[in-house]
Amino acid sequence: MSFRSRRTMTGTSSFINHLPAFTEDQTYALAALYPYATHPEGEWAYQAQLGYNFKRKTAIGGRYGMNVKVNYSHVRSIDRSPNFSGSVDGASVLGSKGYGSAFWKWGDEGMYYQDLDIHVERRLTRDFKLSLMYMNQFYNKTVVEGEGGMIHSDIFVADGKYTFSPKVTLRGEVQYLSTKDDEGDWVFGLLELSLVPHWMITVSDMYNCGETKLHYYQGYLTFNSGAHRLQLGYGRTRAGFNCSGGVCRYVPASKGFTLSYNYNF
Repeated sequence: MSFRSRRTMTGTSSFINHLPAFTEDQTYALAALYPYATHPEGEWAYQAQLGYNFKRKTAIGGRYGMNVKVNYSHVRSIDRSPNFSGSVDGASVLGSKGYGSAFWKWGDEGMYYQDLDIHVERRLTRDFKLSLMYMNQFYNKTVVEGEGGMIHSDIFVADGKYTFSPKVTLRGEVQYLSTKDDEGDWVFGLLELSLVPHWMITVSDMYNCGETKLHYYQGYLTFNSGAHRLQLGYGRTRAGFNCSGGVCRYVPASKGFTLSYNYNF
């Protein structure tokens, strides 16, 4: 059931009740650029995940071991036969008893979403760990957002983390999204310096090298102390869906300073 703060909203906007999608929650910026939202009128969704840890000091695992994870998600329309027996006039959906569907039967609208992603994580030295990801994604923008057609993209991610000392860590990301649809290709870069126990400095840039040729740069200074977290930032944000913890919301385009405070209790 779709319960929203504004009745006229569609897509992934304004949900009061969160309907978790049967897909992987992506944490990388370009992998989460096209997030799927559960279809409130029903869907068939399938997900399978397989992980394997190659042991240390083996031919594949190497000196420190290696972890591999594969995830596959597929969502498509469900067969719907409206039930008008409970309606006011016997013809309209308003006041009906919903719809019936033959078990396992797919609908005529086709595929809503599909992704296949492969994660490889390996520590190359005692101080350096590397994570690689490839993702093949199909996103039906018309179903989720109301227009745009099917978007097919290939996403590549490299994430490296180097520990200089127990208190100083530097992490970097390089991402590339390749597609012939929507706004075209995207690239993303990030550097994150952690100074334990209080400070973190983050700079990033997401660039559309396809249609708009725009840079969406961000810079953050974060201070942590016990249950308190204070963050000051400056940058440019693209209009679109922003995902956090699997919950996605539409945010408008903006440019300027941000200040946030969090207290965990």
